[in-house]
Amino acid sequence: MRKILYCIVALVLVACGGDKKPDFAAANAAKEYYSLLLEGKAEAFVEKMDMPDSIPEMYREQLVANIKMYIAQQQDEHHGIKKVDVQNCINDSLQPTAQAFLMICYGDSTVEEIVVPMVKRDGKWLMK
Repeated sequence: MRKILYCIVALVLVACGGDKKPDFAAANAAKEYYSLLLEGKAEAFVEKMDMPDSIPEMYREQLVANIKMYIAQQQDEHHGIKKVDVQNCINDSLQPTAQAFLMICYGDSTVEEIVVPMVKRDGKWLMK
């Protein structure tokens, strides 16, 4: 009888806890988006931001200009971004949001960990 009870408890623990694989989809999307900066693709980077369907063209142009300035600044200060790696991803269990932790590796051998807030819209992860 005890063996049966132990088996039932073990099955319940495995079913409830189990080894659930972490979901890195948001972090992988963030890595893909930040990798666009390696190629100088500011417009494509801005397209991966969570924004309303339509924004004024002037505002979009300002966003692109800011990203281009950021790319130039990283080039001047760190010899550019050379690599982007996923470090971790924390998904919200109640909302379709996540915090993607990325490691930015620069040309001067320095590294920086950044957190990219992400939101899932229409099945696709976007940067907040």
